[in-house]
Amino acid sequence: MAHSKYALLLNLAQEKVDAAAERMRKAQASQVAAQGKLAQLKTFLQEYRQRLTDGGIRGMGIGQWQDFQRFLRRLDEAVEIQQGEVDRCMQRFMLERQAWHNERKKLKAYEKLMAREAVRLQRAENRRQQKSTDEFASRRFWDQTHSEE
Repeated sequence: MAHSKYALLLNLAQEKVDAAAERMRKAQASQVAAQGKLAQLKTFLQEYRQRLTDGGIRGMGIGQWQDFQRFLRRLDEAVEIQQGEVDRCMQRFMLERQAWHNERKKLKAYEKLMAREAVRLQRAENRRQQKSTDEFASRRFWDQTHSEE
């Protein structure tokens, strides 16, 4: 009876570990995607800064230069916002990883309980079998010693 209770707890704990692992996987995928977007924005920003430098060397009108400056400010803002998103995704991943780790610890504890219970039940079964064997040997000895009389 106790063994089946541990089995149920073990199954529930495994389901929780699996669910936590899936949440962690999704959080990691979000983090990777956010970092990819950030890298793209930084590359884009670098390219436009280079275009501004190249345009300054060749010469550009004040209106074009101001447009570049406004656009670069917007890209800088986008990079800052995306960096915030990366940080948020990283924090979420770390929380989900910790949750997964906690669920795994619980699962391991239930596995230990189940293993201990199995050992306890095996010992009890071994004692029962030994007692039965001892009783059988005693009866046989008794029968042999008293049948000769």
